[in-house]
Amino acid sequence: MSILQLFSAVGLPLMMAVGAIAAWRMTRKENTTSIEQPAWRDTSLDDWRKERDAEADSVRAARLEGEPHEGAAAEEKSETKRHQRIGG
Repeated sequence: MSILQLFSAVGLPLMMAVGAIAAWRMTRKENTTSIEQPAWRDTSLDDWRKERDAEADSVRAARLEGEPHEGAAAEEKSETKRHQRIGG
């Protein structure tokens, strides 16, 4: 029996089994990682966000109490485009 036949009959399947076991163990390690909370959180813009949201709510409330408007659809209806065809 030549060395090539011995390697292909025993060595390659053995190496494939070792590789499969190694890959399986690596995926188990990746799946068991715990989710850690970040130690630092950026709170520098929290006040600005609260003010922005409060302002948006007040604008929204004022818009609901005010006159109803048709919005952009009225502007589109009022604009008519005339096309002139030149030639035969």
